[in-house]
Amino acid sequence: MTDNFRKILGKGGFGSVFEGTQTDGTKVAVKRLEGIGEINKSFLAEVKTIGSIHHLNLLRLIGFCAEKSQNLLVYEYMPNGSLDRWLFQRSDEFMLDWQQRKKIILDIAKGLTYLHADCRQKILHLDIKPQNILLDDNFNAKVADFGLSKL
Repeated sequence: MTDNFRKILGKGGFGSVFEGTQTDGTKVAVKRLEGIGEINKSFLAEVKTIGSIHHLNLLRLIGFCAEKSQNLLVYEYMPNGSLDRWLFQRSDEFMLDWQQRKKIILDIAKGLTYLHADCRQKILHLDIKPQNILLDDNFNAKVADFGLSKL
């Protein structure tokens, strides 16, 4: 699935993210969790909660693997990467116009509103930053890592 974790997409506080491909050819992002300790029932409950949350502006968890040697979360793939790439790289290739920026801000607000107010189990993100906002092929913004603070 990950070609032996060859293509890294990014690194964060919870581990590294790698590009992967499912058997049907669909690209995915695979997060290898580090430093979370032994897998227990509370971890599995949190993963189940994260996996049950569906909103257009939240990164969707597709699956997970919880074994002694590997703790992996499998997410939908976001081809335009994280927002920080588009905000902080000084290049014409990575320029967002004001309309795109406004739409991204609104998408983030919609995702956070869902987590804070509309979700059955309210979730506080606790780590909103450009690296945790991912962009799909149409520059729709999706909030990522919204359940990992509990893990």
